[in-house]
Amino acid sequence: MLGGTGLCWLAVAAQAAATPNQPDPKQASAELTELRTRIGALQAQLTSSRAQESDLAQAVREVEQRIGEINRSVRDVHAQLRDGERQLDTLQGQYTESATTLEQERRALGQQLRAAYLLGRQEQVKLLLNQEDPARMGRTLVYYRYLNQARLNRIQQVETALAQLDALQQQIDAQRVALTETQERQTAEMDKLAEERQRRASLLGKLHAEIRDQGDQLAQMQKDEKRLEQLIKDLQRTLAEVMPKDSPRRPFAKLKHKLPWPASGKLAAGFGDRREVGNLRWRGAFIAAPANREVHAVAHGRVAFADWLRGFGLLIIIDHGDDYMTLYGHNQALYKAVGDRVAPGDVIASVGDTGGMDRNGVYFELRHKGEPQNPQAWCVGKPDSAQAAR
Repeated sequence: MLGGTGLCWLAVAAQAAATPNQPDPKQASAELTELRTRIGALQAQLTSSRAQESDLAQAVREVEQRIGEINRSVRDVHAQLRDGERQLDTLQGQYTESATTLEQERRALGQQLRAAYLLGRQEQVKLLLNQEDPARMGRTLVYYRYLNQARLNRIQQVETALAQLDALQQQIDAQRVALTETQERQTAEMDKLAEERQRRASLLGKLHAEIRDQGDQLAQMQKDEKRLEQLIKDLQRTLAEVMPKDSPRRPFAKLKHKLPWPASGKLAAGFGDRREVGNLRWRGAFIAAPANREVHAVAHGRVAFADWLRGFGLLIIIDHGDDYMTLYGHNQALYKAVGDRVAPGDVIASVGDTGGMDRNGVYFELRHKGEPQNPQAWCVGKPDSAQAAR
């Protein structure tokens, strides 16, 4: 039976399920290449502007990007482990089945050999010398031929079963070796992750002290917001110039009051709430949640941005058409790239604390024509309700 989440995701998928006309593959590929090139240029501009940041800020960015890469690698290795374990279970099941078949064939062959031994060869000699019943002799000789052929078939079946067992055992041994290697890679990745997180914690402490000493925390947050505003404008212009209008699905505006939250957790800050510095207010919602919890796309769309942005950490932006975008910030890792299409419920990132956050969570914004919208007016219930549980 589907829970609230399953029903919510199915409802959103059904609302957007109108099948578009299939685009020309060459044209679609060219458009995607152009989109990635243009957005790559935007990211290069961001990288260039980062040169003005302090050495500490740049070091934090670099270490958080590495943490994201390692987390993505850990996730991939974990998936390989799950697949490998499933394959091993399948092989062991086949081995058990083949071993059972071999035992049955051995038993049947043993019974045939005992019967042949008890019958012996004397009966055939007597039949050949006894001409009183030629018809009976012919039938009995045919029976003997059948018995011998059945015995040969059983022997061949036993040999086949033995060969299958040997091949399966070799596959099982190879799979176990592969699993061991994968587990060792996972351990190595986790060790690297722990080292990078310790380094990040040290750098963040120094960076926060630097900002406090300069007394410009408010100014920095305002710069971060302006940088995001400019990025969104650039993305909108690029998407309008490069990508054609998608074949119509249900308009995004029709999904108001029906969207699921991107992750389950506690709504720690809502749209319009006062921030901890100055008179700034939240332009989206911050959902506090455990690190590495999955972050989901809330509707169909295309990834327009997937990179680190100061103040928002590892950030992914999805374009939903009709000038609607959703933003997911402070992630631990990003699992989608620019140009990727996403469907409601697709895992796009994992919850984290990048971008200078002092707690784990995901920052969720919804914008129309660049203007922030209240996510609570678009999503069903609260993030900690059944609709947001994964």
